[in-house]
Amino acid sequence: MTWFEDNRERIYRKYEDSVMINEVQNYISGKNMMRKTFAHFFDEVIYKSRGARGNMTPHNAMQDDEIIKRILEFTKLKSNFYSGDEPRLVKTFFRNAGKIAQKVANFPIKQATEIYKKYTKVGDTIYDPSCGFGSRMSACILNGRNYIGTDPYIELCKKLDECAEFYKKHFDIGDWKIYQHGSEITENIKTDFIFTSPPYFDLELYGNDDGQSVIKFPDYDEWLKGYVKPTVINCKNYLKDNGYIVINCKSNKKHKLFEDWEDIMLEHFTFVEYTDIKTTHSGKVERDYKGKHYTGANTDFGFKEKAMVFIKD
Repeated sequence: MTWFEDNRERIYRKYEDSVMINEVQNYISGKNMMRKTFAHFFDEVIYKSRGARGNMTPHNAMQDDEIIKRILEFTKLKSNFYSGDEPRLVKTFFRNAGKIAQKVANFPIKQATEIYKKYTKVGDTIYDPSCGFGSRMSACILNGRNYIGTDPYIELCKKLDECAEFYKKHFDIGDWKIYQHGSEITENIKTDFIFTSPPYFDLELYGNDDGQSVIKFPDYDEWLKGYVKPTVINCKNYLKDNGYIVINCKSNKKHKLFEDWEDIMLEHFTFVEYTDIKTTHSGKVERDYKGKHYTGANTDFGFKEKAMVFIKD
C-alpha cells in the first residue's frame, strides 16, 4: 500500500453533518470561516488542481512515495514551522513551500461576504463567471442572495451542487444554478451584480477538462481574445443597468493580467474604484517573516489583492 492509500482518509477528511451544520451556523453569526465544510466538499478537487509552483498537482505528488519521503525530510528541517501528523505536514508543505507542487487557494468566504453585503441586498441575483471552490457561492446563498455560476471544471461543478444541496437540506438559502462551461460561452442570464476571481491564464490549472480556458486558448493573446473579451461582453449583456461588477485578479512575472483585464473592461464598463481584498483566511495575526517567506523568498504573502470595480451605465 502506498503512503497516499494509507493516508487518504486523513488527507481528504469527511465530517459528520452535525459538525458542518454547527460550522455553518457559526459562520452565519460571524464566528468562523467554514474550513471543515469546504474541506469536506472541495479539498479533493482543490488538490487535483495545479498551483503556480511545480509541474504537477498535489494529488499526483502525494501518490509518489519518493516525493513524499523528500517532503517529510524537508519538514523535519523546518520543525519550528511544521507540526502535526504526516498528512498535516504534507498538506502544509503544498500550501506554503512546495516547488514540487502547490495547492491552489480558495477565496476567503469572509471577504466574499463583505463584497456581497456592500454591493447587493437580500434577494439579488449574483453572477460568478469562474466559480472557484465554493466560498463565493456559499457566501451568496447562505446570505439570502441567488447565485449563478459558470465553470468548466466538471468535477468541481458536481461538488458545488452537492454542497448547495447540503445547505438547502438544513438552512433557508437562496437559489443557485451552475453551468458546466466557461464564461466565454453565452447563456440567458440576468443578474444584479457580478463578482469573480478569474483564472490567471496558465499560472494555475483547474482540472484537465477541454473547456478550461488555457486548454482552449494556450496562447496568451488568443486567450485574451477568445476567453477574456467574450466573458466581458457576456457580463455586460447579463448585468442590469447601473449594476456593479467586481474583478479580483493580479498580474504576475509573465503576464500583465490585471492591466489587460482592466483595459478590456474599460471598453464596456465605467470604472468606479479600486478596493483592497484581504485574501488571507485566518483571523489571527500573521507571522512576521521580516519581509520574506520562511523559505527565504521575497513575497507580500498575498495578504491583500486589489480588485477593480466597474458599473454598467
